[in-house]
Amino acid sequence: MKTSVGRTRQFKPRAAKVAPKQNLTPGSVTAIEPQVKRPNRLNLYIDDHFALGLSVYAAAGVRVGQELTRADLEALAHAEALERAREAALRFLEIRPRSAQELRRQLAKKNFSEETITQVIARLSAVELVDDRDFAKYWVENREGFKPRSKRALQYELRQKGVAADDIARAVKKVDERDSAYRAARPKALRWKNLDAPTFRQKLSGLLARRGFDYGVARETVQRLWNEVNGTDQDLNQDFEME
Repeated sequence: MKTSVGRTRQFKPRAAKVAPKQNLTPGSVTAIEPQVKRPNRLNLYIDDHFALGLSVYAAAGVRVGQELTRADLEALAHAEALERAREAALRFLEIRPRSAQELRRQLAKKNFSEETITQVIARLSAVELVDDRDFAKYWVENREGFKPRSKRALQYELRQKGVAADDIARAVKKVDERDSAYRAARPKALRWKNLDAPTFRQKLSGLLARRGFDYGVARETVQRLWNEVNGTDQDLNQDFEME
C-alpha cells in the first residue's frame, strides 16, 4: 500500500495474545470475574493481580475478601486441572466408548499429570463411563456388525488398547470365525463373481488373510462363496494358497 508520499507502509503483525500465567502468591481475594470469551470460566485475582483461571465448579467455595494461602491456591489449581481433564475425557468419550488405556494416552497428550489422569479415570470408572469389560464387548460387537475379523485380529486390537487378557477372552468367546469370515467376504464375492476362478480365489483369500483368518477358514469360505455366487460345484481347493 502506498502512502501519499509514495513510500511503502510497513505493517507489523499483531502479537498473539498470551494467556496470563498462574500466580499462586497467597493473599486476599480481590475479584472473581467471568472471562470475556468463556463466561462459564472465571478469573481469580489475589491482591489485584491475576492468580489463575477457574471453572465455576472449581471456584464454588471462593469468595471476595477470603484469605488464601499457598496451599489453598495449589488445591484450587489441582481442582481446576481435574475439571479440565474430566471435560477433555468426556469429549473424547462422546465419539465412542474408550478403554482406560486409550483415555490415559489421550489425556497424556494434553499434558495432564499422571496423578490427575489417574484420578479422572477412577472417577469415570466409578460411574461406569469407563469400563474395559464393557468396552471389549462393545468393540467386538461393533467389529462383528460392520467389519468382521478373526478372533486373533480382535484379540490383537484389544491388547493394543490396553484391555486385560481376561476381558479380551470373555469378549471374543462367542465369536464364530466361520460365520465372521463368510460375512466379511460375501460383499466382495458378489462384486467379484465374474472373475475367473484363480483371480477370485486370490483376491478373496487375500482379504480374509488381512482380516486375520487362518488358512483353513479362508479356504472353506472362498469355496463356499464361489459355489454360491456362480452356482457351481467347481473345486477351488487344489493348490489353494493364502495370498
